[in-house]
Amino acid sequence: MKKLFALLITLLCFGVTLDGVAQDEKKPKKEKAKDKAEDKKDKKEDKKDKKEDKADKKEDKKDKKEDKKDAKTDKGKKDKLEDKADKKEDKKDKKEDKKDKKEDKADKKEDKADNADKKSKGSKVKPSAKDDDGKEADGSTRKKVAGADKTVGKDDKGRTIYQGPRGGQYYINSNGNKTYLKADDKL
Repeated sequence: MKKLFALLITLLCFGVTLDGVAQDEKKPKKEKAKDKAEDKKDKKEDKKDKKEDKADKKEDKKDKKEDKKDAKTDKGKKDKLEDKADKKEDKKDKKEDKKDKKEDKADKKEDKADNADKKSKGSKVKPSAKDDDGKEADGSTRKKVAGADKTVGKDDKGRTIYQGPRGGQYYINSNGNKTYLKADDKL
């Protein structure tokens, strides 16, 4: 209510000053001096109103703080204890969820490992790719690497020999790379 009253006073003062400025053109000097004095008084009143408003706001804030303090003390220790208990339960639930997720991940890894073992048992085991042991790569790798190159035949070790576009002969090693034959070994 006080705020509205202060706002009303400021608007009235503002309206009076605008009205005075509009009629100020033909006033004699004495009236101008009076108007200036009135304007000063209005400004002082406005300052006082602003100070009062600030004081009211401060009081309101203090009242709100006191209300909050009273509300907190009214809740008492029971509410605090219940809140703590709820938080502990939430933490326990989160820990259990994490454990379940870890177990699920471990189960999935085991399943993948079992499936990989089953697949590897059913297919041919490839030799390690570090050294060229003279063995040949599997069929799908040979098709990919050789592409449209012509098959010439097989060598003594049973490897398929291909002829490249410039006449060089090679086989596909266990690493999946082309290994060219020396001139002495060509078919």
